[in-house]
Amino acid sequence: MAFRPGIGVDSLGHTSDLENDMNTSFVIKDAKLVTPKGIFPGDLRVDNGNIIELSGNIDAGNLACYQAAGAYLLPGFVDIHNHGAAGWDFSFGTYDQQTGEFKKDKTSFFAGLENALQQYLNSGCTSVLLTTMAAPLEGLLESIEYLNGFLDENPEYENLVAGINIEGTFLKDPQFAGAQNPDYFLELKSETIEALIDACQGRLRIMNIPPEQGPAALPLIENLVDRNITVAGGHTGSYADQFVDAVSAGLSLAVHFLNGPSRSSTKSFQGGGAEEAILRSDDVLVEIIADGYHVGRDHVRDIIARKEDSRVVIITDSMFATGLNDLRSFTLLGLHGEVSDNREYLRQVGKDSLFGSVLTMQKAFENTVSWLTIEMTGVWQRQHDQVDLESAICIASKMCSANPSGMIRGQEKLHGQLIPGDQANLILASIDKQDESVQMDIKQVWLGGREVS
Repeated sequence: MAFRPGIGVDSLGHTSDLENDMNTSFVIKDAKLVTPKGIFPGDLRVDNGNIIELSGNIDAGNLACYQAAGAYLLPGFVDIHNHGAAGWDFSFGTYDQQTGEFKKDKTSFFAGLENALQQYLNSGCTSVLLTTMAAPLEGLLESIEYLNGFLDENPEYENLVAGINIEGTFLKDPQFAGAQNPDYFLELKSETIEALIDACQGRLRIMNIPPEQGPAALPLIENLVDRNITVAGGHTGSYADQFVDAVSAGLSLAVHFLNGPSRSSTKSFQGGGAEEAILRSDDVLVEIIADGYHVGRDHVRDIIARKEDSRVVIITDSMFATGLNDLRSFTLLGLHGEVSDNREYLRQVGKDSLFGSVLTMQKAFENTVSWLTIEMTGVWQRQHDQVDLESAICIASKMCSANPSGMIRGQEKLHGQLIPGDQANLILASIDKQDESVQMDIKQVWLGGREVS
């Protein structure tokens, strides 16, 4: 287990080894609590890995006690769209920088996955949906089998791996492939869907079904939603009328909005494009890759204004290249990618197309808070006012934790909020603003009440 042992200080000043405390019960004192109702100074008590109480002054008694010393206490970040990090990719395995190839034997897969999971925790991500690309079905089923085996052998990671997101398998139109390989798009069949559901063993949380799959897709969407699986639409060439039909069937998430790409049309025919339908619908939440490259900050502010902060989900779309600081170029199933000179994004070689990201949830949160605190001119909206820092922190926390948690159906104790009864997935951090830049210094991370970073 790669988790760092948690050392607390009890009310008498004595240390307590929380790694051996099976109840994971403690109090965090003197924090700025980032709650759904705002930021308040106070304490938070955890019992058996769950949040029990938030109050101005909690008597710790004999419980272990952490002194926050005025730092912010936030719910852990939730990334519902993440392909990998630290040299590991869910679909392809562990990258060997010497050969430029992926290794996918069980030992390499497990080791690479554990490295990626620790990187997520270090950046404050306490729940992640591991996301697939368009790839041979047998390879995806093997990856899912390996993941199930890893979690069986390492149950301490069950809280972190909140499930699986099937993104690329059922894409249809190569024009909207982005960095997915059309050679591995599969026909939308109930048999294939069932094979994936069975393989996931109850861990399938999101499936991308572009609405241009047509009327035959609608009962499949309804069936998935009835089974607590969120249906998304992205990399889609559908027109608005088709997208609206899919929303009526239960589709509720737009995959990395304004990227992919997806169809946009300002003409009145067929209601416009998918993007226009997404903007109009209050039943659809939108993912945003908040690196400042996939979507410019002015467009991000426009989207938040149009959809409202309750319908925006910040994601990373992270790839295996995240954290590989000396990587320059790579190949995935015949698609050639390279790292930008400033090492802040990935792009396809020779094409005007990005290739996933090297973003972490910590950086995405920093960016979002920063953009909210800047007065700026929008694209669709003339002007966006400056938001004060603490209000921006609350809004960004909602979009990085609470909203994505809502897309993970069937998780009773995962709401991504500091509320009694929720799992104690927590970040203690200082957050400061200098000019237009926001810096988050993560001091501690707890997963289900255990200190892990």
